[in-house]
Amino acid sequence: ANVAINEQPSLRLFILHLNNQRAPLNDVHIRRAINYAFDYDSFINDILAGTAERNPAPMPKPMWGYPTGLQGYNYDLDKAKHELSLAGVKIYRPFEIHSLVGADQSDQAATLLQSGLQQIGIATRIIPETWPTLSGKARQMETTPDIWTNWISTIYADPNNWVGEMYNSRYWGNWKTGSWYKNPKVDALLDEAYVSTDQTKRERNYQEACRQVVDDAASVFIYNSKWFGLFSKRLQGYRFTPVANGEDFRWISLA
Repeated sequence: ANVAINEQPSLRLFILHLNNQRAPLNDVHIRRAINYAFDYDSFINDILAGTAERNPAPMPKPMWGYPTGLQGYNYDLDKAKHELSLAGVKIYRPFEIHSLVGADQSDQAATLLQSGLQQIGIATRIIPETWPTLSGKARQMETTPDIWTNWISTIYADPNNWVGEMYNSRYWGNWKTGSWYKNPKVDALLDEAYVSTDQTKRERNYQEACRQVVDDAASVFIYNSKWFGLFSKRLQGYRFTPVANGEDFRWISLA
């Protein structure tokens, strides 16, 4: 009774990378089908017990430049099957989903996606791997898995930390670009935003880039994590710092 729970949205994203350059994932309709085959609500509300917030974009919700009003993809197997019918290629092999050893959420997400894909006729194999192995494989297009799970946290508080370093092809070869996405329009938007000093232009560019990345189904965007802090009710004035999920204790006082 003497403890208060401080719940705050963080800047940490959880996504499933899709290797955009490997057939048949180089077909946008295949990638959209995969996005529609993931049960977001069950994952967030049942498996994670509501400790995360649905986020359909490659940008944390609290960050400026977030694409307001973006709907993204929902769990809809009929839409997934429709996207498969539009694909210009057939799925001729099982997809490999690589999860992260020691991270239960990663395994659970892989299993949930496997279930959804099975229901639309796509076979998969789940392969658990360590982070050093996965991040090493992601440095080359040829060795990057078909699908793999990843968290993207805050290195610095600017939209470029997420959509910029994840989906600008100039950064290919870094684990953040593990979806190997390339769209010249998005590259141009992100390059312009990176060097501009016009905040309005930067925000507009990042929003437009996010919308295009989602339309292209570059990855499966799942959630924005939440942060929970337990504090005595006697403490007042504490402020959550989303960078590194910390607290600024300069403002705290004891009542």
